[in-house]
Amino acid sequence: MPDHIAVEKFELQRAGGLFPAAIAVVNEPLAVLIEMRHSFLHADELVSFDKLKMPKVQQSYLLGRYAAKKALGALMNNIKLTDAKISSGIFQQPVLYLAGGGNIQVSIAHTHEMGVAIVFPEGHPMGVDAETVDNQQSETIKEVLTPGELEKLHLVHSDATQSLTLLWTMKEALSKVLKTGLMTPFHLYEIESAEQKDGIVICNFVNFPQYKALSWISANHAWSIVLPRKSMLDMEVIKKLYLR
Repeated sequence: MPDHIAVEKFELQRAGGLFPAAIAVVNEPLAVLIEMRHSFLHADELVSFDKLKMPKVQQSYLLGRYAAKKALGALMNNIKLTDAKISSGIFQQPVLYLAGGGNIQVSIAHTHEMGVAIVFPEGHPMGVDAETVDNQQSETIKEVLTPGELEKLHLVHSDATQSLTLLWTMKEALSKVLKTGLMTPFHLYEIESAEQKDGIVICNFVNFPQYKALSWISANHAWSIVLPRKSMLDMEVIKKLYLR
């Protein structure tokens, strides 16, 4: 994983054509993000940020929005990052507003140290999630898995903790696509199959066969992108995010 930021623009291939998208991964300390916030936050976002008092909340807010704005800048040339505003929908999902920006939307995830965001056309829904690999969290994650998923842990990753964390990110990313968040029982997001391909695990879902997850481990983090099952994403794009 890069020390500061990695940004990749890519195209999603489908039988009906190509869909442009972009993803950004950010690793910046809070002091740096605060110093540069005026270069990427919208005026309304600056007001929202000033109301945040806890450093962890401040860092999460800035990591997510910086990643989102950098991804947006890669997708759309010649835009001013501060013209774009990300607000929260009624289910706390991020909603992107940009005058003349069309129907571009965003999915955001963050941990204490990393932020990731993916921007995409509204007509091609996607979701992203990231979690720190933590042994102490593995037992909690195991409680939300189905018996079938527990039997497939070894197919996701040879390390149980990493496998559990990857499964969690898949479910989170799918919930973001569906805009349900944590309000829907996680067993409904059960995976049906898992296969490894060049260090990336590809999973399909039992109840949502129209989607798939692309997941990987990097920098002690589990990462997942959920996208329509028949869409093709060049795996080299993902590799550039963590092999750079």
